[in-house]
Amino acid sequence: MKRSKYYQFSPPPLFLQMPAVGLDISDAAMRFVELIEKRKGFIIGRFGEHQIPRGIIESGEVKKPAELRKILNDLKKAHNLEFVSVSLPEEKAYLYDLKLPVMKYNNIRGAIELALEEHVPIRADEAVFDYDIVKEDDQAIYVTVAAVTSLLVDGYLEAFSGSGITPVAFEVEAHSIARSVIPSSNKNTFMTVDFGKTRTGIAIVSNGVVQFTSTIPVGGGSITDVVAKNLKISYEEAEKIKHEKGISLGDKNENLSLALMTTVSILRDEINKHQTYWQGHTYDSGEKHPTIEKIYLCGGDSNLAGFVTYLASGLSSPVELANAMINVNTLDEYIPEISFNDSLRYATALGLALRRPL
Repeated sequence: MKRSKYYQFSPPPLFLQMPAVGLDISDAAMRFVELIEKRKGFIIGRFGEHQIPRGIIESGEVKKPAELRKILNDLKKAHNLEFVSVSLPEEKAYLYDLKLPVMKYNNIRGAIELALEEHVPIRADEAVFDYDIVKEDDQAIYVTVAAVTSLLVDGYLEAFSGSGITPVAFEVEAHSIARSVIPSSNKNTFMTVDFGKTRTGIAIVSNGVVQFTSTIPVGGGSITDVVAKNLKISYEEAEKIKHEKGISLGDKNENLSLALMTTVSILRDEINKHQTYWQGHTYDSGEKHPTIEKIYLCGGDSNLAGFVTYLASGLSSPVELANAMINVNTLDEYIPEISFNDSLRYATALGLALRRPL
């Protein structure tokens, strides 16, 4: 078994076998998607989005669990959710590579735990972690490990307690996005860019495994702030104009155009820097990292007019909007209830819903 049961607790065996609704929780909103398995793939069941008032969650940490529990209670009443797989913020996770001697798979977790404190600033007894096997040969097993503090998970568990909704697994959002937007049969190397409201998550996925992650403090809200400031309008008005005209809305306003391009250029430069870093380094085995074949863009504001074109103009790999439904259904005879543009916001939730019991 290559993958471990990610952030699994200790419920009864039947409990673990139940498919769960994907629940993506960020600082500003939570989105959920249910996938119902049919003969020709999945179809979408329940889905929805609820805003989270500022201050309840900050940089992925639950600051006000009681207030988050109220939102979860409302979610339970409105949609009768029972079991969910929940996202954890990539910016709070530590990801590293580890070379292990050849061993039985059931000994890998113990070996990682023994070496954990050499790689992350978390005590082993205060960490929750998972791993993927990148490759193995006669001499070694190469794994990538993702770890978070148990305090982070405890904050979410406290919020869920008494809500009537039971989390069966937690997963770092970069892993969920990879499962959603990268064709499951394609083991080449890709970059995913999740352009959220307050931050952008970058991940590099190779051979079906997330091998690098980073978070950039630039998101769609940064563009809205620029529009609001330059046009001297409210944030809500700026949001509307941004979605109507995209990043080209400053064409007739030199100051606004410069501010917009500066904001987007920061993101493009960061993507380019991470791509260069990846291409310039090797695995512990000495083997070169494979070339990034394509950059998949998702997130709520990733479909802004002109955004993909501008990013692609300065990057060596092609950039395209992700198809978050690629592993859900062939779409030959199925028209999903979530539109393509909206699916970009639901990429993490869809990836969580695609998790199958191990």
